[in-house]
Amino acid sequence: MISITDALSITKKNIPPPKMQEYLIEHSVEKYLSKDILAPEPSPRYTNSAMDGYAVRWEDVSDASKENPAVLSVIGESRAGIPFKGRVEKKEAVRISTGAMLADGCDTVVRVEDTLESDDTLQVMAVKKKGQDIRYKGEEFNVGDLLLHKRTKISAPQAALLASVGIASVKAYKPCDVAILVTGSELVSAGESIADHQIRDSNMIMLKTAIQEAGGNVVSCLRISDNKQATIDAIGQARADIILCTGGVSVGRHDHVKDAAEANDFKPLFWRIRQKPGKPLYFAKKEKSLLFGLPGNPVSAFMCFTHYVRPVITTLNGLPFGWPTVSGESTDDIINNGKRTNMIRVQLTWRPNGGYCISNTEKQGSHMLTSLSGADGYIILEPEQILKSGERIDVYRYDFRREPV
Repeated sequence: MISITDALSITKKNIPPPKMQEYLIEHSVEKYLSKDILAPEPSPRYTNSAMDGYAVRWEDVSDASKENPAVLSVIGESRAGIPFKGRVEKKEAVRISTGAMLADGCDTVVRVEDTLESDDTLQVMAVKKKGQDIRYKGEEFNVGDLLLHKRTKISAPQAALLASVGIASVKAYKPCDVAILVTGSELVSAGESIADHQIRDSNMIMLKTAIQEAGGNVVSCLRISDNKQATIDAIGQARADIILCTGGVSVGRHDHVKDAAEANDFKPLFWRIRQKPGKPLYFAKKEKSLLFGLPGNPVSAFMCFTHYVRPVITTLNGLPFGWPTVSGESTDDIINNGKRTNMIRVQLTWRPNGGYCISNTEKQGSHMLTSLSGADGYIILEPEQILKSGERIDVYRYDFRREPV
């Protein structure tokens, strides 16, 4: 057996480089940019009005008031998409709409509510300052300014920003493809009838959901019996960046994943980690494809996925290897009495002005899914380690419970 630290080190060293692909903006949502995006044009693209009103020259209206309004001649209009093409001279004004190009010769916009117009004669009764209600060309950003950093996740605001400067496609990291292979002659789907000697399969949906939450692309899901040739064939037919197997990685006569992987020319990198749960984790590589053999117990499978596979998926998607963590203070003594490093599921409670409190879930069995569904994350304690009440420790957060209750 190897340590968690050694297993993580081996895993990180064998992750292939992420793949990149050009995407139309509408297909880039939820993906991560593979390079910085610089502005190809300024924003605003031209100087324009922030309000409906009149474009004027400041020198003609600077002394305007209700008692002594400035009187101007209205010589035209600048509309959004239809600019005024002439030049505004002394004692002249043009009507202007929000977003319309500022007429040549003007330097100020007077709001409609501060004016009176009659027969193309405009009375300006109030104006605060020169440049009022004008959006200047390039005031948000100019050509060459950094718009989005590499590894930025494209969501609605980012997609809108790209479209606003005429960028129709971007280069982003391609989400990694993951194939799921669930082994076990005893397994049946949730909707099927079940015999006394059978077990409902929870690993398939659990891993499929976890992969999607991590940003991976599930390309295939297959359940097979505990048969060596069937396992060899299933692994051989899988086409993915990561092949994720559950069950069949221990030492029983009907555990075939390791042999089947090696029959398909996967090179074993480690098997069995000094941890609880999830000791029989298997990791192998073939060219640029990775294979993880997870334990069959659902909690063990999920804990191995969360601590080892999930950060691999995020790395292949262009992000740093790691986990979401928070620091918390234990409310009770938490003890690891075992001989292996223990990943203990915990709950988090937020105390105003006091940060997070940690309490361990009552049931920690590797077959007890309530130890996951009722938890916010997990802590790692070494053999014989005691986390005393009041001590702080890092908690590895589960994505599916972003905010503790």
